Amino acid sequence: MKDYNKSIIINKPASAVYAAITGHIQHWWSNDLTGTAAHTGDSFTISFGETRKTFNIEKATPDKQVIWKCVKAHIDMPSLKNKAEWTGTRLIWTLSAVGQRTTLSFLHEGLNPDFECYDMCKVAWNEFLASLKAYLTTGKGKPFLKPAEGPSAVYN
Repeated sequence: MKDYNKSIIINKPASAVYAAITGHIQHWWSNDLTGTAAHTGDSFTISFGETRKTFNIEKATPDKQVIWKCVKAHIDMPSLKNKAEWTGTRLIWTLSAVGQRTTLSFLHEGLNPDFECYDMCKVAWNEFLASLKAYLTTGKGKPFLKPAEGPSAVYN
């Protein structure tokens, strides 16, 4: 089975793309984030309402590649039998730059059509990668926003 992957071209230098992936996750993925993702060995937890995932940074090579390993996951979908199915998957961000233009190749290693959440996760990744590109090109992404009160999700 083929793992989820997507490449996007961003008219920004690799240093800007790398900074967004390692230091500005809350601006394009979710603002409900604790921890850090800037260096190899860092760890962070990101939440989307009751859905939570914790990642260890396995590799952080400035302007080249970042690898996050999911070490804990709870996907809050009543239909899922395995709510922790992201655990053990790796998110691999590879940057290739020519001047002020960067190709970002994203591979979610392990996330494939055998996963119960694959269809939903594929749609979400497409949206959040578009959010990352928007953040880099306009300064404003569309991350999940933690609600001020109540259980309902808010999207920017």
